[in-house]
Amino acid sequence: MTAILRAGPFASLSSGLLLEESFINEPDVFNGDVFPVNCANTISSLAWPWRYNESISKTLTTHTGCESTPGGDSPVTSTSTSSVGLVKTATENFSISDSASSNHKVTIDIDLGFAYQANQSFDVRVTFNISASGDSTLQQDGTMGFSDTFTDSPIEGFPSLSSSVTRTLPPSYVPNFYSAKIFSGGALIDFPSDVCIPNTSSVSVSASLQFEFL
Repeated sequence: MTAILRAGPFASLSSGLLLEESFINEPDVFNGDVFPVNCANTISSLAWPWRYNESISKTLTTHTGCESTPGGDSPVTSTSTSSVGLVKTATENFSISDSASSNHKVTIDIDLGFAYQANQSFDVRVTFNISASGDSTLQQDGTMGFSDTFTDSPIEGFPSLSSSVTRTLPPSYVPNFYSAKIFSGGALIDFPSDVCIPNTSSVSVSASLQFEFL
């Protein structure tokens, strides 16, 4: 078995695999282009803890009332966006999930990613679930789906999508990268007939990714 020069503890996805970009310290601030480097699927090592990036982004558009225009009243909305990125340690299979609701429109994106080095290929399974719910006016705005490093085009579905993929991660003596993402595009409900009264109905989106070592 060929020995591998250990890279890391982090490596840059944007480096083009330049050697100097494979030996990076953990960033002081989360950087979605810099990934922890793992030893294949070895998750029990205390000397080389198995770590991954997790990020969750949500955008909520809220109907707040109306404004008068020459042609009548037009609905008014406000939008808030939040993003959280963390580096986490895995000692077993792990999952990521979140949900959100609003009285007009919701989007959620959930990502996980890591780098690894391995003498031999190994298999992983990613299970993905996403669903949108609302009243009878529930609509889709953009793509709801799943994609990962091996996906040529997103796996799509609306108002719900639930499935899994099994991937074989190939051997690599330099840091190789894997990432998976589930995204809601946008799930929304119509404004009420009286657009000056904030909508009392709501639209909700929940999403999760489950990662398994096989």
